[in-house]
Amino acid sequence: MNNIDFALGTPTGLVRELNEDSHIALPKFGLWAIADGMGGHEAGEVASGISVREIGRCIEQGMPLTEAIETARRGIQTAALQGEGDANMGSTVVAAKLDGLSYEIAWVGDSRVYLWNGMLQQLTTDHSYVQLLLKAGLITESEIIGHPSSNIITQALGAGGAEKANIKIDIVSGVLGERDTLLLWSDGLSGEVTDDRIAAILSETTDAQTRVDHLIAAALKAGGKDNITVMVLTSRQSKMSR
Repeated sequence: MNNIDFALGTPTGLVRELNEDSHIALPKFGLWAIADGMGGHEAGEVASGISVREIGRCIEQGMPLTEAIETARRGIQTAALQGEGDANMGSTVVAAKLDGLSYEIAWVGDSRVYLWNGMLQQLTTDHSYVQLLLKAGLITESEIIGHPSSNIITQALGAGGAEKANIKIDIVSGVLGERDTLLLWSDGLSGEVTDDRIAAILSETTDAQTRVDHLIAAALKAGGKDNITVMVLTSRQSKMSR
């Protein structure tokens, strides 16, 4: 994947003692993914770790992205039934699979992917209670950040054990143009920083790691109440371009 520059950061934040986010970056296989665990007492860390480990293993074996995520879901449930972690542990996941500059995005939960091409476009739709409120017209976009129910998600991998079997893995796909950027992050960023502020940060520099660092700094400045994981993937300019 020598046509993609990528960078990442994953601080614990200013409030949490444990980072329950996990991530995986396998450029050779065109895979980047973030999982945000839940369950407390290190169970969230277990669930998110299983998620990215299983997704990575499946992609290395040539499995489609949605099947890899489904395998991760079963892996979390199996671990919970065997006494690893907690019976109610779960994890969100968002993953990007690139083949050249063609991308496929799949997700469960409220970790997000955005496209930046001079404008910021959210590619994923949160599986969350506040998203349902927004869709119903009961709140506005500006009311999402800081909403008292913003931590309630409607889908996750593994949460509740084997009886919580039905999830819907959403998918979007597209093609990156030159210097287009995909951004993956957990809700530790989107829960603290507005899209307008994110767009302003992205417009300041094209360097992938600087963007990651500045986005994380903005989330910490806003309170850093959750773990923050950010990945930035930018398509390189063609050598044929002038």
